[in-house]
Amino acid sequence: MFGRDPFDSIFERMFKEFMMPMGGATTMISSTGIQISGQGFMPISIIEGDEHIKVIAWLPGVAKEDIVVNAVGDTLEIRAKRSPLMVTESERIIYSEIPEEEEVYRQIKLPSAVKEDKASAKFENGVLYITLPKVEGSRKRGIHIE
Repeated sequence: MFGRDPFDSIFERMFKEFMMPMGGATTMISSTGIQISGQGFMPISIIEGDEHIKVIAWLPGVAKEDIVVNAVGDTLEIRAKRSPLMVTESERIIYSEIPEEEEVYRQIKLPSAVKEDKASAKFENGVLYITLPKVEGSRKRGIHIE
């Protein structure tokens, strides 16, 4: 084939948007209206239940001690520092999809206010699980029809 492949630009855009989320400082607003700002490689998922919100953050290469989580009202902040890969003098990294020695963060505007004092977090196998109970006024309630 001669000239430029028309699919090259599509692939490059998809790679930047999907494979390297939040590579640089940026703000995104999802289709559900959740506003997320941040920097670095930290893919996240947000799950809303009737009485709680769960946030799952993938943090490969991060130690539990290097993670800070704060919640205030309807805002959640996650900060972490990724340590460099340990290699010996006779080794060198020839390819890695995980940026090393990087500070990453997310500030997430949640769909409702949460009870910060009742929140819990667990870190297992490079994945951070955060459960945030909603405040009473934010909970979904059925309405009786007369």
